Amino acid sequence: MIVEARQDTVNLLGALTKNHWQTIKAAANLLLKRNPAGIIINCAGITECTEEGAETFADAQAYIQRHGARIVLCDIPDHVMEVLRRVPGVRSQLPVACTMRQARASLGLPSSYEGAEGSAEKVVLLPVWEGMNAEYAAQHALHMTKDQHAILHIVYILVVPQKLALSTPMPEQEEIAQRTLDQLEAMAKRARVRVEKRVERCRDLARGIVMTAEQEHASQLVLGITSGDVSATDGLLTTVLQKAPCEVLVVRAPAAAINAQ
Repeated sequence: MIVEARQDTVNLLGALTKNHWQTIKAAANLLLKRNPAGIIINCAGITECTEEGAETFADAQAYIQRHGARIVLCDIPDHVMEVLRRVPGVRSQLPVACTMRQARASLGLPSSYEGAEGSAEKVVLLPVWEGMNAEYAAQHALHMTKDQHAILHIVYILVVPQKLALSTPMPEQEEIAQRTLDQLEAMAKRARVRVEKRVERCRDLARGIVMTAEQEHASQLVLGITSGDVSATDGLLTTVLQKAPCEVLVVRAPAAAINAQ
């Protein structure tokens, strides 16, 4: 188990097979001195958890309640939740947020960390949509995110036809979107990369990507393209390259991999 303390977040990476609370507590106390508004324990990188390891969360819960510590846990993987459910009382009393963004909001922290120099934490944006080779683009996005110690935001762009209201349910497309996001999130966790994911509905793919980059305050955008429809690809590239508020890395899957999902 690797315990990484950065800015206002303690990142847990690797297998949690024994009680590591004392190590985590030391890192948490250090960050709390620098961030009195509160800190986050990011569990997205936990690859394995045993019942002995789950005692870490029991001790964390006791510490938070005893000291009134402003600590919120986030991104606890499903396989860890399954173990926590076997530890009486822990899951129901832990301060847990589903995502990093929700954790920051619950503590009243800014959406991205700003340190003493006022430099915001880097966000690498990976927009994905139906028909693209999302896994190929994700490989490049993961390398970039890991090299820069950034956070990866994966946003599925769901294009809604003009004849439908923007909020109209689209069960088949929504299922594809969620399945794609889950697959890419799993890739990120295996690579020990911090990740957030969501679906963005829009009318136009290119404009949706640009709008999302603005909303996410992305520092870099990884744009995955295919060689299928040249005219559509050219239009997408032109709009994103001209209007994106950040650096854009364009990656194109080899022809043999275009349809590999």
